[in-house]
Amino acid sequence: MHDTDDKLISSFNMQDFIFRIGEVSKMTGVSPRQLRYWEKKGYVKSTRVEKLASRVFDFSNFVLIKLMKYYLDDGYTLTTAYQKATQFKSRIAFLYSFFKRVDHGCHEVDGKRMADMGYFDDAHTKRLYGYIGDDGDVKYRVKTIEN
Repeated sequence: MHDTDDKLISSFNMQDFIFRIGEVSKMTGVSPRQLRYWEKKGYVKSTRVEKLASRVFDFSNFVLIKLMKYYLDDGYTLTTAYQKATQFKSRIAFLYSFFKRVDHGCHEVDGKRMADMGYFDDAHTKRLYGYIGDDGDVKYRVKTIEN
């Protein structure tokens, strides 16, 4: 990833995204009463910015709530919905961390726009590119670096 990209991404501090309980309720379709119950059970966490202020949820908890609602609507119990949502969040976090490390920009290669995924070999003589083919499938191409 390029330095300017790193600066841009780091300027989006997810901890700055906080939502009041009513906003979370509207965005997720989960009632404030349910949210308080989920919090009491330890599934989600809120904070209070000031004494007597309403509950606020950070972005991470918002995502967890949205996922739990999805699984509940799909027929799972609350406990299972929480487990599945937590697993999915963990998967997303891994993929984000992985792709952040393999993103070396987009380039025109052989007339196609491709994602540069970095060196393919330890000798740094080949690079791995990925792209979406005409059939919609992900394709890969290894290109030797010409000096």
